[in-house]
Amino acid sequence: MNRASMLWLAVALTVFGAALAFKHLRPAPAQPLLAWQRPVSELDPAQQARWHRVREGIGAAEALRAETGAWPAMDLTGDARWSLRTGGLAVNYEAEAGGLRWLVLFLEPDPRVKEPAPPDDDEHHTLADGTALHVTVWTRSASEPPGEVVSAFPAADGWVERVARRAE
Repeated sequence: MNRASMLWLAVALTVFGAALAFKHLRPAPAQPLLAWQRPVSELDPAQQARWHRVREGIGAAEALRAETGAWPAMDLTGDARWSLRTGGLAVNYEAEAGGLRWLVLFLEPDPRVKEPAPPDDDEHHTLADGTALHVTVWTRSASEPPGEVVSAFPAADGWVERVARRAE
């Protein structure tokens, strides 16, 4: 192989290597939002901070649930009065704060169905006792009345699920 051919081969391999690296290093495409979902990023900064406090409070409630076997009546954020309602496999924590009504929905697994635990992510948590939960955070206007029944699908009642790390 002559020198010019080797130079072109080296350039081609470099370009090919760079393209491969770019393909593997770029972020995965974001999942589109469902009709009832909105990104946390569209909330004002104070409401975004509250969403993060709610997520921290979820961990505390889950720890107590794993320890005692029951959902605790507790304040998830430290600055609002949260009500607890349970019904069937659904657990609702609801409060009004920062101009919004907030709802945390926990869905317990059906004990009659044996399924492998999903991987832990923003919507799936596995408790220390092995219980796999589906967890979502919802908002709606504070002018809306508080829920009267336990909701397993808040979107049907006009709630908006707040999600992070997804496309707008």
